[in-house]
Amino acid sequence: MTIKNVTIGDQFINTTHRKSKRVSTVVDFIERRSFVTGKLISYEIVSQHEFMGQTMKGTCPFATVVMNRVNK
Repeated sequence: MTIKNVTIGDQFINTTHRKSKRVSTVVDFIERRSFVTGKLISYEIVSQHEFMGQTMKGTCPFATVVMNRVNK
């Protein structure tokens, strides 16, 4: 699945972890819809990264992934 030039499995350096240069991976997309109209407002990215042997998940905007993508 690709949305706004971002595909599940893309790797990027998340700006909240920039000092440690931790690489995150896109694992899913979340749709944000209006409660009143039901129209699609936006998408968010669910990403995951490894930290001290644990898998951590979080959300981030599309711009973070596009600007900080790791070249394969």
